[in-house]
Amino acid sequence: MFRTHFFGLGFALCAASAVASASPTPAGKPETSAAAEAVSRFHLTLTDAMRRSAVLGCEGRYKLMQPAVEATFDLPGIAARALRRHWKTLDERQREAFTTAMRTSFITTYATEFSTPGAVSFATGQSERMANGDALVHTTLTPKGHSAITLDYVLKAQGEHWQVVNVLADGVSDLALRASQYDGLMKSDGMAALLEKIHSQTLQLKARCK
Repeated sequence: MFRTHFFGLGFALCAASAVASASPTPAGKPETSAAAEAVSRFHLTLTDAMRRSAVLGCEGRYKLMQPAVEATFDLPGIAARALRRHWKTLDERQREAFTTAMRTSFITTYATEFSTPGAVSFATGQSERMANGDALVHTTLTPKGHSAITLDYVLKAQGEHWQVVNVLADGVSDLALRASQYDGLMKSDGMAALLEKIHSQTLQLKARCK
């Protein structure tokens, strides 16, 4: 359950290979320590949602996670990267519809999958700057009674702040998985079918969200 779709989950496609350890801070770029702080804040919100799960309920967890997801993730950027070349073929209405569908999917996933107090714990490790100027933040997610899962967050500078553009679970890129799935559906059935697929998956998650 926890190993795929961490955006909602769940974007530089081969992020790990682009890392350049100890790269100097480019002019005008925030320090990568701020990227680690952004990820830690998100994990704290997730932990709070689990801790207060019974009181909040599904709707309460959704409301709690919504601003956290919107602040932490570059949702428009993720949407564009997930669709690759297909993004350029969409008009503004279609782009907004797709971004909204992904946003709802992400938040619903977090509200549904992270609902049991103490089920998982997070730890934030080192951060480093990648060759392209992005930040890579190393973290772990440890399900209770199981081995730790490595979560590497890729963040892009947005002015003085950082936002997540990809998550790699044990080295597997969430964006790469999504992009491959979405590309196939776009080729075979088009945008309307893709939106319906995401909507259907979100409804299935909501049905399990208590």
